[in-house]
Amino acid sequence: MAEQRRFGGWAFGLLGLILALVAIFHAHPALAANSVAQSPEDQPMRFAVVRSNAPGCEPTCPEWISAEGAIVAGTPAQFKKVLKTLGGRRLPIVVSSPGGDVDAALTLGRTIRQNKLDVAVGLTRFDGCDPGFKGCKLNDGKAAAYYGNAFANGAYCASACPLMLAGGVRRVVGQWAYLGVHQITTTYYRTKVLYRTKYKVVKGKKKIIEKKVVSRKNAGSYKTYEMNKPLEKRLDAYFKEMGVGANLLVTIKNTPASTLRQIVAYNMLQMNLVTSLDGAELLTAAAVCKTVPAAANCRVVTVSDLEG
Repeated sequence: MAEQRRFGGWAFGLLGLILALVAIFHAHPALAANSVAQSPEDQPMRFAVVRSNAPGCEPTCPEWISAEGAIVAGTPAQFKKVLKTLGGRRLPIVVSSPGGDVDAALTLGRTIRQNKLDVAVGLTRFDGCDPGFKGCKLNDGKAAAYYGNAFANGAYCASACPLMLAGGVRRVVGQWAYLGVHQITTTYYRTKVLYRTKYKVVKGKKKIIEKKVVSRKNAGSYKTYEMNKPLEKRLDAYFKEMGVGANLLVTIKNTPASTLRQIVAYNMLQMNLVTSLDGAELLTAAAVCKTVPAAANCRVVTVSDLEG
């Protein structure tokens, strides 16, 4: 019987075991706003359905989804949970985010477009309860859990956030909000996996009987700052799908990851990244409920709403 070497282990005769140590690489593309100061928005993105507190708008007021914080892997699932609570109502999204996970941002953008939602870059100032105030009862007996107003001053949409913005049917930023992009940083995580394979040799050919992982160990990571071709093709296809000009991708590729390039309003319009030069008030001002018909995000409060 001849001895055969197999991936670092020995195979003996008709039945053998293979011990193999392999390195597995996991690519994790992300866009992080390096030049933006740390703030509560750097926490994972949270969502809240907000009703306008504008004087005189009741009983018919606009509502929107406030989305603030970093885009992480679990963000799309959280967003879908919020949409389920709306029963098909189409509320605009008011977002402020430093960026984050590229795959998650693409999923968010596609979910937004599939549900025919609008997106504005902005912040929400809460009146009474806010999402970070657990156990708040200030809005008990009212028609909504959260009240507030949306505004652009100080809001920003950086790095991966414009991918989310691109999903909106109407997309607005406003002159007092900031939008910036830069090159994607891809982090490769290495994992060493030791596994044992049991096999037998039948007519000179190896047939695997059992394969079992013995151990996994973190083997470190490294980063690259150049966009690889597969990712470039994915982003190019995404922007075409959303109707955004190819010059946005060019700007992303040509801006070093260590910096952040602001895209001014006129250039956003030229890229078709925004659909108008309006701000968040286009989607959230009380006036949107005075038109005939009223905007889709307007809700009439009834006595049963207050009693419920």
